[in-house]
This record gives sequence, C-alpha cells and structure tokens, in this order.
Amino acid sequence: MPIPPLRFANAAAHVLADPEGFALMRWQPGPRTLADYQAAQNALLRIIRALGTGKALVDLRRMDPLSPDERAWVVAHWLPRAVVQGNYRYGAVLSTPTTAPWLRPEDKPLLDWPRAPTYHSFADEAEARAWLREQVVVQSKL
Repeated sequence: MPIPPLRFANAAAHVLADPEGFALMRWQPGPRTLADYQAAQNALLRIIRALGTGKALVDLRRMDPLSPDERAWVVAHWLPRAVVQGNYRYGAVLSTPTTAPWLRPEDKPLLDWPRAPTYHSFADEAEARAWLREQVVVQSKL
C-alpha cells in the first residue's frame, strides 16, 4: 500500500511535514470554498497522523476569517476526528489581531473537553516552533 504524500496544496492552504516533526499549515489569503477548506484540513489530519507527534504549526496570518460553515465543520467534525484518529494534542497558531479570533467565543467551550488539543497563539514563528519542541505527546492506545 503506498504511503500518502506528506505535502498538500490547494487554493486555501499549503500543508506539509516540517523537518522538526510536526505538521505545518500555511493558509493563503483570499476567498475559498468550503470544499477547499475541508480538503486542506483533512490533509493536515493525514500529515499529523503520519508523523505521529500530535503537533501542528498553523499559520493564520494571511487567512481570511472563517465562514460560519467552516467554523461549524471544524469544531463538530474535524477536531474530534483529529484528536481520536491523529492523536492531535498541540497546536501552535501564528496569528495577527485580525486572525486571532479563529473561533467565536461561544465555540471555545467545545475545546474544554478532556482530550481537546492545547492551543497557543504566537506572533513570532520561532517562538511557536520552540513551544512545539517543548511539548511531549503520550501516544494514543486507540
């Protein structure tokens, strides 16, 4: 069975396996379709899974705000799958004041469930990478 590629790109984002052992996603500016958003997020999950570290660096600095459909899908569908299927545990998020509210305040309690990933926002990529290197993930038994 062929190994899926650890690289993905579409109009919404570029996703790859970073040499430091985590998934790296860089969102592109401009409008995107829900299908492109979902394909990029699913590529991120495939790479998180393949690497086995449970870590991702997500660059939101050029991303347009999430649509209500994207927000609903990522919280209700992608995030639970990423935690269970990919052992996703740590997300370093590069953001600006305009991209920082990537979840609405009413969505944040959904991240309070016991296995939700720990997220930290950073303005500086070097700091985000340093934080990810410090995180230790216990392998899933699922």
